Amino acid sequence: MRTDHHCVPTENLLDRADDLLTSGRAGQAATLLTPVVGAEPGNAVAWLLLARARMALGSYTDALYAARTALGINPRGVEELFWVSAAYTALGRHDLAITAASAAADEDPGNPRPAERHGRALLAAGRTAEAETVLAAAAEIAHYDADVQVAYGMALFAVGRPLSAREVYARALRIAPGHQRALSELRRLTAADNQIRDADSLVRVADAFAESLRVPAGGIRRPDRARSALAHVAAVALGVCLVALVVLAVLIRLAGVEVPMPLLLAVFCTTGSAACLTAYTRRLG
Repeated sequence: MRTDHHCVPTENLLDRADDLLTSGRAGQAATLLTPVVGAEPGNAVAWLLLARARMALGSYTDALYAARTALGINPRGVEELFWVSAAYTALGRHDLAITAASAAADEDPGNPRPAERHGRALLAAGRTAEAETVLAAAAEIAHYDADVQVAYGMALFAVGRPLSAREVYARALRIAPGHQRALSELRRLTAADNQIRDADSLVRVADAFAESLRVPAGGIRRPDRARSALAHVAAVALGVCLVALVVLAVLIRLAGVEVPMPLLLAVFCTTGSAACLTAYTRRLG
């Protein structure tokens, strides 16, 4: 059996990586897996785990590379096709995502995971009617699977059938009490129900929900921490400058204080710069 430089059996490393992913520590899992795939490039399981880690970290291009490498090792693997599809969806490459998911479902028709992936790939592409059809069949076959029921409920809501969606979410909770995704979608549906007054509002609410599930052609945008920090600094600077202007105005009008013109100009220029920077960062966001 191949081992890493610490002489730990590869199977143990993969088990450890799987545990890290399950507990939400994708970064540690990726760090653990990178030397494994370097030492054993033919290890499809390691590549799949790395694809999962990269997906969790939002590194979708890297996830696609890892998943496609695993698929090259096992060309008809259901799990490999699943993660290739998931990565393509995240990147907004919907035709390829749907093709991979459909191939996975065809390889293992009784498996609910690829069927759910197929439906979610269609939802992300905005093809809600097709998604509802695919997930209706999957939910009937996998009547025991709460995840599939939740996906089906989302498709029902997206095509304008919120009452049916509520029933399906309730079914998911009977299968798996406390199911977090079912509870979350049920709360989302309840909030949306308050906006439905007639047929027109139902269409608007359902369309808005369907749009929220779509992934744009450019893919999922990851939060830019540097940009967020810049936007925060700009907003704070603008607020401080506006307060300074108000204080100067009070001093001049009410207290009769003579404020030097260079100071006034400096405050005005700084306020203008802060306002421009704030507007720019908001456009980027």
